[in-house]
Amino acid sequence: MRGLIVLALLLSSMTTSFAEEHQEHHRRPVLQVFDANGKAVGAFVYAGGNSGVFITVNGAAVFVPVTRRQVSGTGNQISYSATEFTWGWYFINQFSSADCSGSPLITDGTGPRPSFALRSGSNVTVFAAPASNSQFLSVSSYIIGTNGQCQRYATPVTASGWPIESSYVITDDHPEPLSIHY
Repeated sequence: MRGLIVLALLLSSMTTSFAEEHQEHHRRPVLQVFDANGKAVGAFVYAGGNSGVFITVNGAAVFVPVTRRQVSGTGNQISYSATEFTWGWYFINQFSSADCSGSPLITDGTGPRPSFALRSGSNVTVFAAPASNSQFLSVSSYIIGTNGQCQRYATPVTASGWPIESSYVITDDHPEPLSIHY
């Protein structure tokens, strides 16, 4: 009887060991986003037509796009880095103020919580929307591109989006340039 119990335990142990080995064999490495200090930020993912990483801002999971770093040039004469990346990329940033000051309107619904990344010099701030439905808000100015000049609408326009609930200066904890590797 004791022999049967020992045999059953040995077989059980071998089966468990084989199952763990089998799972380990099929795991695939995941690309990670790393900051300038080599600190891992998170898994490199694709969401809403952009590549980036999910982070948490004030308890809300948000998506932050990552784009290839521009090395030189303007317009259609731009050179990009082969290995370095930067935070965020949004074509138009809209504001309720007439001078592009204050918080931007969040219009992108990508991720579990709508969010928006805004660059000001070397600082990139991630703005997170509240856990509520979008609404129609008045906007009076906008910036096109990441280094564009503030433009004022002739008359305020109404746009659908979210106001700002919280913000996080991501470059304080995860400076650029970023890298992506295993």
